[in-house]
Amino acid sequence: MKKFNSRLMEPGYRKKEWRLFFLALPFILFTLIFSYIPLVGWSYAFIDFQLGLSPFKSKFMGLYYFTLLFRSASRLPRVLRNTLIFNFLGYLVSWMPMALAILLSEIKSVKFKKLIQTTTTIPNFISWVLVFGVAFAMVSNDGVINIWLIKLGLLEKAVNPLSNGNIVWTFQTALGLWKGIGFGSIIYLAAISSIDTELYDAASVDGANRLRCVWHITVPGLLPTYLVLLVLSISSLFASGFDQQYIFNNPLVFNKMENLAMYTYDLFKNADYSYGIAVGMLQSLVGIIMLFLANNLAKAIRGYKLF
Repeated sequence: MKKFNSRLMEPGYRKKEWRLFFLALPFILFTLIFSYIPLVGWSYAFIDFQLGLSPFKSKFMGLYYFTLLFRSASRLPRVLRNTLIFNFLGYLVSWMPMALAILLSEIKSVKFKKLIQTTTTIPNFISWVLVFGVAFAMVSNDGVINIWLIKLGLLEKAVNPLSNGNIVWTFQTALGLWKGIGFGSIIYLAAISSIDTELYDAASVDGANRLRCVWHITVPGLLPTYLVLLVLSISSLFASGFDQQYIFNNPLVFNKMENLAMYTYDLFKNADYSYGIAVGMLQSLVGIIMLFLANNLAKAIRGYKLF
């Protein structure tokens, strides 16, 4: 302990610590400015905020907008249902980026591996507007796929998943998976590279084939990473995306596509600022609660918490 304290008194050591602090300072300021200072806007949920009127001159409403959230909930049950279903379907396919990373790690040809990785990662950088354009050209009533299937006799009439409420949840989940599976696998590829190669050598000596090495070494080595990402995603259970649902939305599937983000957007579009902020506050608080619950669940499963 004395040796450690004497080290802290060394000028060179303290100078190094200050350098590390100044390196981290821009990120601290960025987080403070864009993540914490805007929380002052939560105060608008307790007043009748109107554009052009000073918040200090606005009428104090107390918890009125929070109670209004439960008293005038004609759309809210449907919105929450859609949000939960989209997120739940996302959890069901959340293991696929890990599976893709495992398959890529088992490919021996470096060129073929890079080709597959590049092909699956590029969609992540394509905007949802372009994705909608491609999907419309491919699967709409006059799309290429429907025309081919009808000509081959596999379909009697066109099936348009863009306007079919019965399959819209599955179709949108598949689109989201296609767009993000390659980029999501990058984290698991990095985790695979950190697994000790001596484990594979020892398993090979004991007669384990490639499949058994994957199942008994690679998968257990990736589970902690998967668990961390899953816990972090559970915190956004009521915060599904906006871009995809908003762009692919149309009157035929509106009841299945409207999620909490679109609901809040409509509130702000209709100048219901205080009510919209109240909805956002409850969404954030529920996310924090879900994060801690998922963290405790991780301890029950793995024997330790993530934070």
